[in-house]
Amino acid sequence: MIHTLRRHLSYANVMSTLAVFIALGGSSYAMTQIGSRQIANNSIRGEDVRNRSLTERDIKPNTLTGRSIKESRLGRVPRARDADRVGGLTAADLKVKCPEATFPMADVCIESTPRRPAAYGVAIVECASTGLPVGPGRRLPTHGELRAALSTVPLAAGGELTSEVYPSSSSPGVLEVLYVTDAVGSVATTPDAAAGARAFRCVADPIN
Repeated sequence: MIHTLRRHLSYANVMSTLAVFIALGGSSYAMTQIGSRQIANNSIRGEDVRNRSLTERDIKPNTLTGRSIKESRLGRVPRARDADRVGGLTAADLKVKCPEATFPMADVCIESTPRRPAAYGVAIVECASTGLPVGPGRRLPTHGELRAALSTVPLAAGGELTSEVYPSSSSPGVLEVLYVTDAVGSVATTPDAAAGARAFRCVADPIN
């Protein structure tokens, strides 16, 4: 057998066989040893990764950035139940809006219905306590705020109080309160006393 093999061996046979082994061994080595230095920038395509069944274990951790990834193809982060929430609140919960029974006007929320007549001192306390302790309370409207609101709602009979006050020129220590007398914003003053009671509506700041 050995004698027969020796008769058929030639330089060409040996070199061709050796070349086959080198080629096979070299490609195997290349498949297992190619690193980032052997890969040209921007040469690997997505289909190359899929066709060669590469996994996350084949990529060096923490080396991919947003420029390398199409973010729209990514799914939600596992266990990210609050990804669309802030402190458990949704975007709708965080949206600024007016409290119930008020409407937006002049960057504030004004009550839709006037309250029963009261003196200025009583009215400011009643407004301030509205919505507590959940909200910050309310206040009387300025003349401008009430005037703007009257383009949407009717004025209460007898006029409505504003938050604007002046010292009485006839009674020291007494406040004269500005109130609106008609739908076009005309004004008069009334004393801060039971005799000067007028209807009023409170103003709230928009909240979420």
